[in-house]
Amino acid sequence: MSGKESKSDAKVGGANTGKGSATLSGSDDGMMAAPGKKGENISREAFESNPKGYFTDLHAQGKATSKPNK
Repeated sequence: MSGKESKSDAKVGGANTGKGSATLSGSDDGMMAAPGKKGENISREAFESNPKGYFTDLHAQGKATSKPNK
């Protein structure tokens, strides 16, 4: 790292070996793992622009699909 770079500018991780290695900065396609939705990906830009709305919708969907307790 040169004197001009900060730690946040440094790339973290190693070379891609094709075995699922990645950098901590995420993927280059603008997608991220969807919080609360195992195995799904969403647009990072859309999530970061309104995270509160994302979680509000997530909780509303959970309530709509859950069975009432009797």
